[in-house]
Amino acid sequence: MDLRQLETFCKVAELESFSRAAEAVYLTQPTVSGHITALERSMGLKLLDRLGRKATLTNAGKILYRYSKDILRLRSEALNAMYEYSHLIKGRITIGGSTIAGEYFLPKVMGAFNKENPGVSISLVIADSQEIADLLVAGEVELGVTGMKFNGKKIHCHRLFQDRVIIVAHPHHPLAQRKRVSWDEILKTPLLIREKGSGTRKAFENHAAQAGHTLDEFTVVSEVGSSTAVKQGVKAQIGLGFISDLAVEEEMREGKIAAIDVDGPEPPTREFFAVTPKGRELSPPARGFLEFLMNWRIGPA
Repeated sequence: MDLRQLETFCKVAELESFSRAAEAVYLTQPTVSGHITALERSMGLKLLDRLGRKATLTNAGKILYRYSKDILRLRSEALNAMYEYSHLIKGRITIGGSTIAGEYFLPKVMGAFNKENPGVSISLVIADSQEIADLLVAGEVELGVTGMKFNGKKIHCHRLFQDRVIIVAHPHHPLAQRKRVSWDEILKTPLLIREKGSGTRKAFENHAAQAGHTLDEFTVVSEVGSSTAVKQGVKAQIGLGFISDLAVEEEMREGKIAAIDVDGPEPPTREFFAVTPKGRELSPPARGFLEFLMNWRIGPA
C-alpha cells in the first residue's frame, strides 16, 4: 500500500467511477484499476463493488476510505510544515464560506492574498453556515467564514464584520422614488425571497415580525435559491427583494438597484465569523491566510 494507491482509491470512491477518477488524477484507466487491484490484494479484502460503470464502497472500503482521508490530510500537513521549515509559504488549502461570505467577500480576499503569496493554492467550498462548520470539524476544510457563531468545544470563532439585510428594488420602481415607505405598501408589492433554511430569509422573517407581520401576509411571487437570483429578479422588475447589502453593493453603486427605507425597525444586521478547529493545528498557508483575513477586515475602512 502506498500513498498514490490511497489517493487513487479515494478518488474512485468519491466519483464512483474508474474512468472519471482516472481523468481526475491524470492516470490511464488501466493504471487506476491496477492501483485498486494492488490495494485490495495487499488488504486481502474487496474494497469496491463494480456495478456496471458505477463503483461503490464495500463495508471494508468505507473503513479504509475514512482512514485514507486522514492519511492524505496528514501528508498535506507534513508537506506544508516542511515548506514552512524552509521559510517558503507554499501549499494547498481548502477553505469554506457560507453563501454571502463565499460569493461576495472571500473571493476578494483570496485574490489579494494570492498576489502576495503566489505559491499558495486555495480551494473554496460554498455551503450554508452549518455545513461549513461540519466540514471544518471533519477536517474537510481548514478554516471558514460563516454568518453564524458556534458555541462549543470544537470550533473557535473570530469576529470579522457585519452586513445589513435590506429591501431593494429596480431604480424605476415607484417605491424606489420615495424616501420612506410603509410596511403596508411592502405587503401589497410583489416580493422575491430566499428559500427555506436561508439565513437571509430568516433575517427577513424576524425583521417583519418586529414590525408585526408574518410571511403569509406578503405577496411572495418567487422563492429562489441564491442572492444572485434575487438580484436578477429585481433587475427584471419582477418585484422587490430582501438581500444582504454586501450582495448588491456594486449594483447600488452603479445605480442598477436601489435600497428602500421602510418605516419601523431598522434593517437587521448579521455578524460574520472566521471559524477554525479547536485542537488541530492549522497548516502554515492556512495560518497565513487567517492572519491576512483578520487584517483585511480590521484594517483601514
